[in-house]
Amino acid sequence: MDYSKYKMSFKEKALVIMVSIFATFVIAYLFYDSMWGIIFAPLFIAILSRLYRNSKIKEQKDRLTREFIDFLKNVSTALIAGYSIENAWVEAQKELGLLHGTKSLMYKEVSEMNRAVTINVPIEAVLEKFALRTEVDDIISFVEIFSFAKRSGGDFVGIIDSTTNRICQKYETYREIEVSLASKRMEQKIMNGIPIFILAYLRLTSADYMQVLYGNIMGITFMTVCLVMYGGAIFLSEKIINISV
Repeated sequence: MDYSKYKMSFKEKALVIMVSIFATFVIAYLFYDSMWGIIFAPLFIAILSRLYRNSKIKEQKDRLTREFIDFLKNVSTALIAGYSIENAWVEAQKELGLLHGTKSLMYKEVSEMNRAVTINVPIEAVLEKFALRTEVDDIISFVEIFSFAKRSGGDFVGIIDSTTNRICQKYETYREIEVSLASKRMEQKIMNGIPIFILAYLRLTSADYMQVLYGNIMGITFMTVCLVMYGGAIFLSEKIINISV
């Protein structure tokens, strides 16, 4: 599975198209008082499709990271209990199935790893391919440390255990930040919508006052500048609110 891509279902595509067309109508009416703006619907569809895919990819990677951390905890516990690395992987798969179910992302990945190991594929090679597909920093870092520890022949169990604890602490910090930012994200979404509601209110209550902005070059230019600034403000707010750890 390629975690850097997301294939939308028919229902998701239909929803994105409907939302894009609706957004195009609203912007065309409020900013230009013309339905000719519908010709930009394909552009909105492309933008919203990309944003939707990116959000789903992030959600997918977050879920994989959470499951991977639970998997690492089980592997570390099995290693401390005296299991070999191959048997620790098998035991961790069983625990992962009980915790997240056999249809979870990580369970399927671990199942494939264990299947590859049974036909004598080195576990380091299997892990490296997995890490490259995920493009998740924590997973890539763990695989690099795992490969080094296995080659060096030092305190393998201790290195894996300490690495697991560091990744867990980092993820807990990330979750705490996400929880603290949840209310701010809601405020951001409300603030992003306020200019549209204000413009709609003025169109409905003061149509004559707003008419000077439509049907002439100066008005169209002014509204276009406002639209670009509005889009830029939304983009900037998204950048500010998304904090990586």
